[in-house]
Amino acid sequence: MSGREDFDAMTPEEIAAWAARDWAEGLEANADKPKPRISRVKRDDYPHWKVVAYEFHTSPGERVLVDRGDGEQLEGRLGGVRPASGQDVLIVDLAGETWACVRADGEQWAPKPNGRVRVEQLAVPVLARRDEGSGRPARWTLQTNMEGQP
Repeated sequence: MSGREDFDAMTPEEIAAWAARDWAEGLEANADKPKPRISRVKRDDYPHWKVVAYEFHTSPGERVLVDRGDGEQLEGRLGGVRPASGQDVLIVDLAGETWACVRADGEQWAPKPNGRVRVEQLAVPVLARRDEGSGRPARWTLQTNMEGQP
């Protein structure tokens, strides 16, 4: 394996020991080289760099992780946002069933032209009903491929 160990044949303890040896050898080999100065900007954590919101993707075909409250996450596909009376709905196709999801906080999805919505949490609480609209809504959380927004 081009000078590397065969990790598939090693136990986790052997891999940890190899990694420690490799790290020590690397430190020793570079001990006489000058260390780069670490920028104060990179070292210090400034409050304005903290993520305060996320961009939730709503475009049709996007993947979505659905947590139905049982701790298990399932992958579904989005069908886009559809206007409805009262609150617009986000369509989610999960295991062949179509669900209409409204935000549990009462806000509209109202995506921007790029199909994204600014949300405060990584996992967005929703009320989900089968697309036929019958029955009590289920409480889920949805998570898409989001970007953090400072």
